[in-house]
Amino acid sequence: MVRRDGERKDNKNSADVTGACVSRRRFLKGTAGAVVGASLAGMFVQKALAEQAKKVRVILLQDPAYFRDEKLDTAVARKMVDRIMCGLTGKSSSGDAWKALFSPKEKIAIKVNCLFTPVRTNPETVQVVVESLADAGFDPTRIIIYDRSERDLTKCGFKINESTKGAKCYATKEYVYPAKVRDVDTKLSSILVNDVDALINMPVLKTHIFAGVTGSLKNHLGTVQNPGSLHPDNCSRLAELNALDPIKKKTRLILMDAARAQYDRGPSLSPQHMWSYSGMLASTDPIAMDVIAAREILAKRHASGMEGPIRPPIKHIELAATMGLGVGDLNQIDAVTLKS
Repeated sequence: MVRRDGERKDNKNSADVTGACVSRRRFLKGTAGAVVGASLAGMFVQKALAEQAKKVRVILLQDPAYFRDEKLDTAVARKMVDRIMCGLTGKSSSGDAWKALFSPKEKIAIKVNCLFTPVRTNPETVQVVVESLADAGFDPTRIIIYDRSERDLTKCGFKINESTKGAKCYATKEYVYPAKVRDVDTKLSSILVNDVDALINMPVLKTHIFAGVTGSLKNHLGTVQNPGSLHPDNCSRLAELNALDPIKKKTRLILMDAARAQYDRGPSLSPQHMWSYSGMLASTDPIAMDVIAAREILAKRHASGMEGPIRPPIKHIELAATMGLGVGDLNQIDAVTLKS
C-alpha cells in the first residue's frame, strides 16, 4: 500500500483499506460525505427551482395556420388562446386558466389597438377570447372591448355594440381621473376607471418611430385623452402613465395578437417591413412582455439584414422597469416557446 507523507501505516489486523474491507471510521466518513453531497445537490436544485419560480413568464406560440394568405383561422386561434392560457398559468384547462387570473364576478375590459391597419388587434381573435371566457363561465355581457375612437374600431372590423346582448364594444366617450404624467396633465378612459374591475391588454407587435416599439405599455396611448402630448422624449412618459393605479392595478393579462407584425417604420403601414408572425404572446407582466416583443422584432431585423439595435432607443420600457412596474432583465424572464 502506498503511504502519503506523515500517514500512519495501518496495522495488518485492522479492518482498514485491505481488499474489500472498509473501516467503520472511513465508512462513516464516506457516508457522511455522500449525505452532505446529496444535501448540497438537493439545496442547489431547490435554489434553482426557487430562482426559476421567481422569474416572470412570457409564453410565445406561433402556428403558420393561424394567419395564412392574409386570412385568419378562428378555429386555430381558439386552440392557440386556450393553449397559451394554460401555458401561462400552469393549469390543465383553459377554464381553470382564466379563473386563475379573473373572477367570473368581475367586469373585464379588453383594450385593443386599432390605430393603424393592417397590423392591428384582429376582431376575430378578440371574439375567440370572448368565447373562451364564456366557455369558462364568464358572462360576455360583462366584457367591454374598447379603443380611443369609434372610427378606429370600425375601420378594423369591430362592430359597435352597446346593447345588452354579447360583449360590448365601443369607444371612450368620457375621460376622468385627472392625473399628471411627469409634466403632462391628462385623463383616463372612464371605461377603464369606472366601468370594469380588470383589464386584458391586447397590443400588437411592431416598431414605432418615436417609442422604438409598440407593445403593451404604449397601447395605453389609446386610454388617455391627449396621446400626442406623451410622444416627446421617445415616449418615455409611458412609464409614468402605466404607473397610474387604474392601469397598474387592473391589468391582469397581456395577450399580444401578432398575426401580422412590422419590424421597421411603424406604427404606420410599411408593407416592405411587414411580415406574418402568425402568433400570440402572453404574460401577466407588461414590461416582460415588451422586452420579449422587442427581442422578437430585433431578431427579425437582423434576419432581414438590418444591423444594430432598434432605433430610436426604447426609453419607456427601461424606465418602467427601474420604476418597479415589471421585470426588464432578460435573465429574470422565463420566455417559453410552445410548439404548434
